[in-house]
Amino acid sequence: MKIEPRKKWLGVAGIAASLYAIANLFTPTVVVGDSMAPTLRSGKVIWVDRTYYKTHKPSAGEVVVFRVDGITYVKRIYRGPGDVIHYVASGAEWVGPVRETQVSYVKTRYEGRRGALSLKYVRVPQDSIFVIGDNYLRSIDSRELGPIPMSAVIGRARLTIDTTKTLPFEFGPVRSRHAAAKAKVRQAAPQAARVASVAGI
Repeated sequence: MKIEPRKKWLGVAGIAASLYAIANLFTPTVVVGDSMAPTLRSGKVIWVDRTYYKTHKPSAGEVVVFRVDGITYVKRIYRGPGDVIHYVASGAEWVGPVRETQVSYVKTRYEGRRGALSLKYVRVPQDSIFVIGDNYLRSIDSRELGPIPMSAVIGRARLTIDTTKTLPFEFGPVRSRHAAAKAKVRQAAPQAARVASVAGI
């Protein structure tokens, strides 16, 4: 069966249009460096949705690609437009963010003390996002760059959102964690005693 030249060219044009649309929607990007490890290792190729934020608001946990001063970065959104971030600082140096549910505890802990650490806060501008790399100790992000304007964002990386990635480096109540650990020990002690008794140890 012969395909008419007109139909053939229409088919080619359709494929070309589809490829052009895909190229404009999704851009392959190679990750350089380990600031997002272990989520993204250096050399990994990710697909970036360039149009996502034209119809969606940025949300904590999303991974974005943006460009600042000619350098392209891949980071995770920690807080979105208008959000307030509380953090512990040593003088002018950022130490770590404070979990929202623990701001009062940390404030009480550091308020009025003469130590090097203090509680500070920053509000993300309405047209910006605050980003942090998953590899917290080896990441250049909003702690140094400041809030990232949405105009600098290239797009959203097509990765699963995981807001728990920020939890390990957030400040929380050390006292409460110790208390929880002691409570677990107290709960386990009677059970261990019963097991020892049954086993004849």
